[in-house]
Amino acid sequence: MKLKAVLIAVVVVGVGLAGGVALWARSALAGDAVRDALARQLSDALGEPVRIGTASASVFPRVTMTLSDVAIGEPARVTVGRLRVGTALGALLSRRIEHADLVLEGARLELPLPVAAGAPGAAGPGASPTSPGAAPASAGTAAAAAPVVELVSVDEIRLADVAIVSGGRTLSGDADLVWDGGALAIRRAELGAGDAVVTVAGRIANLASPTGQLEIVADDLDVLGLVAFFSDFSGGAGLAADDPSLPAPARPTTGAAGAASAARPGIDLAMAIEAGRARFGDLVIEKLSGRARVTPAGLRLDPVRFGAFGGTTEGRVAFTLGETPTFHLTADLTGVDVAAAMAFAGSPDTVSGRASGRLDVGGRGMSADEAVRTARGTVRLDVVDGAVKGLGLVRTVVLAGSMRADSQAQVATAASDGSFSRLGLTAELADGVARTSDLLFESPDVSMGATGTIDLPTTRADLTALVQLSADLSKSAGRDLVRYTQQDGRVTLPATVTGPVDSLSVRVDMADAARRAMTNRATEEAKKALARGLARIIKKK
Repeated sequence: MKLKAVLIAVVVVGVGLAGGVALWARSALAGDAVRDALARQLSDALGEPVRIGTASASVFPRVTMTLSDVAIGEPARVTVGRLRVGTALGALLSRRIEHADLVLEGARLELPLPVAAGAPGAAGPGASPTSPGAAPASAGTAAAAAPVVELVSVDEIRLADVAIVSGGRTLSGDADLVWDGGALAIRRAELGAGDAVVTVAGRIANLASPTGQLEIVADDLDVLGLVAFFSDFSGGAGLAADDPSLPAPARPTTGAAGAASAARPGIDLAMAIEAGRARFGDLVIEKLSGRARVTPAGLRLDPVRFGAFGGTTEGRVAFTLGETPTFHLTADLTGVDVAAAMAFAGSPDTVSGRASGRLDVGGRGMSADEAVRTARGTVRLDVVDGAVKGLGLVRTVVLAGSMRADSQAQVATAASDGSFSRLGLTAELADGVARTSDLLFESPDVSMGATGTIDLPTTRADLTALVQLSADLSKSAGRDLVRYTQQDGRVTLPATVTGPVDSLSVRVDMADAARRAMTNRATEEAKKALARGLARIIKKK
């Protein structure tokens, strides 16, 4: 009986102690005085007004204070449905909240975050709101100013059902964060919009001017949206267009844009990115992988590899954000479906084939129209096994207009769809115009070398060309045609190629052809005269 009485007494004492601790914890952590004290401390730390609706407390499984209806900023840019603050009982005995863990439920954050760069707490949640350099107050003053409860440090932060709003975009999800040595370690964050989910892990050293390393994995990634998100996160309205790798017209270094760039915080985030699918404005790519860096100059991916239009692109790309984004791409292309690329550029069913080459191009805008119209730089392309709509006219005009009547059957059987085995060119892009001096079109029946311009927005060509029949077709031509238009034994005719790429007009330059004929005829007669003269000299001897 004595043992039973002892056990009952222990239980009663334990319950009494627990009840007492619970009552004491509620008195220490709940009530208007505690709520107001915490609101003041958070406001001092963040440099923004903080309002707390209610404060309550619980003891098990850990001493926890629950704040409801929390709002930060004026107007409120951060709202929290419920904020739970867990702390150790030992620290709470001194009315201090140390090494706390925070759980935010039903939070909404509108970027940029309302954290003043010069605020006492701008260094992060792990810092004490008490300034280390402050002069100590007198004992009486300290006693009078002693807070009801003091928030000293935060170790771990968990976000549940959080919505982050940035520039009209809303990301929602959960995050598990740890405050570690003055840096915010992101153990894992899953944020998404609709079915697109981005997983983030890494470390950010400074919330006011974010620096650090992140790993980002996504099934579907909006790359420019990601840059805008970090720009807003760092307090900027957009990233500055002052990357020296961008074309000069894309780099505002003076005026309002330059001043805004100089005033923005020094964001510097390195990222490893993997995405099954990604979007750069209107362009959708596949299997994006690379190393990225976000700075006040913008986003640079170097190196980067992705699939586009059925081919592979490897190189580097830089973006800036402003009212109109800018880009600069330096990359090697392999196996690109030209028909798909032309359709994206707004000219479907015009050119086909598989392209390889190199791009060094910059411009403004992320829509196809803007990018084409503002593109500047150099392009080298080699396309194989394709066709150019309308260029079949070259062969038709040359063969039908110049060959003997008995060769018309061969004309009828010759391909007339503009097919080629190889199409290559180097072009300089500026002001929406591509200028080339080495365009080469090769097919089994005809080849063409050309110089001139192509207006990119309209795809209108203005080319001066030299067209040559194949050796086989040249043999079928009339003797006079071969004699008077040949070059290297092949029928060669000057021509112009004009019009949009989907309805090219090919015209033989008859005046130039006549001059060529006269030159060839004069050369032939001179050879004959020389031969006759030599024959007479030899005969006399």
